[in-house]
Amino acid sequence: MRISLKWLKEYVDFDYSAEELAEKLTMVGLEVSNIETIGGGWDDILVGDVTKLVQHPNADRLKLATIDIGKESLTVVCGAPNIEEGQKVPLALIGSEIYDADRNKTVALKPAKIRGIVSEGMVCSERELRISDDHEGILVLPSDAAPGVSMDEYLGDTTLEVDATPNRPDWLSMIGVAWEVAAILGKTVKMPDTTYAENSKLNI
Repeated sequence: MRISLKWLKEYVDFDYSAEELAEKLTMVGLEVSNIETIGGGWDDILVGDVTKLVQHPNADRLKLATIDIGKESLTVVCGAPNIEEGQKVPLALIGSEIYDADRNKTVALKPAKIRGIVSEGMVCSERELRISDDHEGILVLPSDAAPGVSMDEYLGDTTLEVDATPNRPDWLSMIGVAWEVAAILGKTVKMPDTTYAENSKLNI
């Protein structure tokens, strides 16, 4: 079972690092076999809102995207076939670290003039973020993503892979693990809101 630390913190407050928490859980019998971090280097890769999209004047396969990142809008040259107005996308700013698959290493994004137009950033695919090997198009984020938020804050997370023993089925849920963490730290669990609005109209 995988435990999301971001999700876990919604239920119980703690300041331990992933390694410290893994050690404490293992000591009480909930063995942590692996720690995986998603992101961790996305501070300069922000959620952007594609507010305008026009054809590049000097290239048939390229477009100029105006992307709102909260405090300002940037112009980015993009050749991704799936980019559209109204999308929320990850935008790497100049100087940010992205994965270069051709060189198999992370590199700093440099300023670039593409067919006579300066690109003020780069819209990223999953491969450039090292989420997967997919690079057929850009990563399109859910519509509720807020422009200007770093991708570390929006999508980054650390997960613990845990092996629950047969006598502790309560460890097979996030709430169960939250109760265990709260017991270790002497904290209380913030239970999720389970209320709902009744609908008296039944569709049969």
